Amino acid sequence: MLDVHPPHHSPNTLRDFFLHIATICVGLLIAIGLEQSVEWIHHRHQLHQLEEDLQAEGIRNLHVALDNIRSSEQRRQVLAAQYTELLNAEREHRKPNTLPLPRDQNYSRPAYSVWTVAQQSGTSALLPREDAQRYVRLYRAAQSAVDQVEALNASGAKRAIAMLPSLTDPASLQIFPNHGQPFHYDLSLLDAEDLRQARDAFGEDIATARLGISRNVYLYGIQWAIVHGSRSDEDNVRALYEAMEVYLQGGTNALLARFPMPEVAAPGTPPPGETP
Repeated sequence: MLDVHPPHHSPNTLRDFFLHIATICVGLLIAIGLEQSVEWIHHRHQLHQLEEDLQAEGIRNLHVALDNIRSSEQRRQVLAAQYTELLNAEREHRKPNTLPLPRDQNYSRPAYSVWTVAQQSGTSALLPREDAQRYVRLYRAAQSAVDQVEALNASGAKRAIAMLPSLTDPASLQIFPNHGQPFHYDLSLLDAEDLRQARDAFGEDIATARLGISRNVYLYGIQWAIVHGSRSDEDNVRALYEAMEVYLQGGTNALLARFPMPEVAAPGTPPPGETP
């Protein structure tokens, strides 16, 4: 609120009147300019803080995506071996062997709290339009990876249910949490219909794990580009598909060789496909 105080005495001449009016106008302009400057500085501080927070969250999500890729790889490898044994047993008209099942995998959900708070508070509007667009695509990829964690949990539960008839000691189900020991299964105890359901559950779990890998590879690629200074949505899309192509050709090692995990954010690093 700007206070304009009346003059202590009336202007004697027209010149004094206009001089007083000019003084008031200059004072108002200075006050408004100072107010706008303070607001601009505050918004700049908010923007810099938001960019730093998004960068830190991005580096965390790179680690999350990589850990989820590795967990899904291990899960798919173990499940594929058991699925192959189930198929071979059916073709050879014999009882299947029970191979080691995957240990409980720890999947993490990518973080998106910084972006959510920025949208709710309105600070995301401080970002340039191009930056806002790239973050929208990024967090769509993050949400897709989050959804895939739920899908993995659901397919794992379906597989566990299909395996229940093969428990060697059904009474162990009454012990919670089973004293930290895994349940023991014997697939030879299953009849033909149970074996079919178990095989389908294994197949669905394999497919879900494979999809989990692709979702997290996409997330890793686009997040890596943004952490390393990508300034356009086109660069992000290019990095996303390049990450998948590199992974399909050489797996996690090739992915890390092309897109190494940063210890510290490097905003000055050029985006994929460009040279310094």
